[in-house]
Amino acid sequence: MTLHFFIDKEHFPYQYKDDLSFKNKKLVELLGSSNTWMLWTLRTYLELKPHYACTLTDTIPASGITFFFRGSINLAQKPNLHQFWVCMVADSVWHPYSQINLFQNYLASTKYPQSYFVRHWPQLNIIKSLSSVSFPKNIFYFGEVANLAPELKSADWKNFIATNDFAFKTPHFSQWNDYSDADIIIGIRSFDPDDQYINKPASKLINSWLANAVFIGGKDLAYSYERETEFDYIDVKSYDDLKEVLIKLKTDTDLFSRYRLQAVNRGNDFSERFFLNQWVTLIDQKILPLCQHSGNNNKLKHYIFLLRRYLIFKLESTTLRLKKIFQI
Repeated sequence: MTLHFFIDKEHFPYQYKDDLSFKNKKLVELLGSSNTWMLWTLRTYLELKPHYACTLTDTIPASGITFFFRGSINLAQKPNLHQFWVCMVADSVWHPYSQINLFQNYLASTKYPQSYFVRHWPQLNIIKSLSSVSFPKNIFYFGEVANLAPELKSADWKNFIATNDFAFKTPHFSQWNDYSDADIIIGIRSFDPDDQYINKPASKLINSWLANAVFIGGKDLAYSYERETEFDYIDVKSYDDLKEVLIKLKTDTDLFSRYRLQAVNRGNDFSERFFLNQWVTLIDQKILPLCQHSGNNNKLKHYIFLLRRYLIFKLESTTLRLKKIFQI
């Protein structure tokens, strides 16, 4: 069965259509950015096409299995009787009328019917940390600066960095694969303990492991889901806690080395084959069987499916409105 990957005309990579491959350097740079249509739909298409019959299209196929990023199809659109939709939710909200929704955060995947957790593909062509220092100096944040905790953009932070002989770097997305100078990676969006980012992936953590760099994160649920040992990464409770941790890593060489060794160990858990295997398992054991038993050509079964999803969506929407009104 052919797997179709749909990107709407506004975001379709027409300029690369003659060379849609990982050999195209400009395309690879785009795949390393924060463009969600490229990160999910195009990247997944390129990764899977050597293993499945795949098409990349700017038109929703009239039948068969179609993968798409939530931003390409609005909430009002519904699949017809012959379509089987797989929504790659990413940072967005689920699509109630997609037969399957794929989430990059495990907890989010437990909240909706026919939803599954799949880890985001890692950063392409990661250059591992070459640092051999005992005392960490270079602290990196890989991501959109707008998403960095406000405290880490403050004058106090700049003063702390300078006073303690650290360097803090936030590279352009074209360099998000280059960890060669990195001693420590920070992935903190907020110091508020209520900000657990159920819509976010653990990509910053996993990329750091693949780069063999020590990671410091916040209370993101995605990070804690991946933790196996105390030394997998460091989670901090506050801005002051972060500064204390950095000073401790700088003065305790054995502690820094232990975290670094564990980063290397965990990086070995996430080979290229690991990410491919999770998709193959998902497609072969979940998506294809569900599509085959979805009731294609059965109008009543299709109508009942759409009605159930509509009721779930309306109940969720009403509950959220009530929570806002009563500030629950």
